Amino acid sequence: MAESNSNLYENVIVELEEDIGIITLNRPMQSNSINRQLTSELWDALDRLEHNPNIKVVILTGSNQTFSAGADIKEMYEKISPFDTEPSEMWRAHLESLLKVSLKIWDLKKPVIAAVDGYALGGAADWVLSCDMAIASDTAKIGEPEIKFGAAPPTLMMPWIVGLRKAKELLFTGDIIDASEAYRIGIFNKVVPQSELLSEAIILAKKVTKVSPSALKITKATINKTFEMMNLKQSLEYNLEAGIAMFFLRKEEDFMEINRIIKEEGLKAFLKSMNS
Repeated sequence: MAESNSNLYENVIVELEEDIGIITLNRPMQSNSINRQLTSELWDALDRLEHNPNIKVVILTGSNQTFSAGADIKEMYEKISPFDTEPSEMWRAHLESLLKVSLKIWDLKKPVIAAVDGYALGGAADWVLSCDMAIASDTAKIGEPEIKFGAAPPTLMMPWIVGLRKAKELLFTGDIIDASEAYRIGIFNKVVPQSELLSEAIILAKKVTKVSPSALKITKATINKTFEMMNLKQSLEYNLEAGIAMFFLRKEEDFMEINRIIKEEGLKAFLKSMNS
């Protein structure tokens, strides 16, 4: 890499390779799970690359052979409970922070390519779905398992990417699917061997950089506007309100069991329990 801005952040690494900016989610001990700080740093990193005149394409990936296990459930359930004084506002802030990043990726004036290895779950899956293109390793898994513990996807991007029937199947069951199935239904543009993931993402990015930046900007905006005219953004805002309503459907014992698994058995055990 020609240049690195990794010293700016604790949970995100930013590297520059010629005219490509590479952002790496970097909480490897927590499976790159999304906490408040990572969300804030990622938004800022995207904004900096958007305003860097030397950068034409952005790649978003994760460290330690994992994109992200989704929201940091330990942090979330320690700070948010249905028995708090103002739980709806705390939950709203959590969902809004995830949606803010999804929309930043969607609206970014430069193409964003996701390079996905390992898990991309929940809010992290939404970020992948918000990217313009996505390449996966052959070990990648993606899904929105939130419904298994009574929650809604933070950003309801999936129906816009995979269509009505498949979106309902995945969101009703909370199933986590492998890279080949995700490629088949249009989530990933390409699946490559794990060892070639980043290099293949860079090859695609370099191909895109040969196109006029102004043409890319206009084309991305035009394609996105087509979906926005079908009320994509209004649908995402409605989903946020639905997600807040769903929060209050959860029972006290559900919270207690989630906390128990995470504290006693760890995040990996919790993820396994959701996929069983």
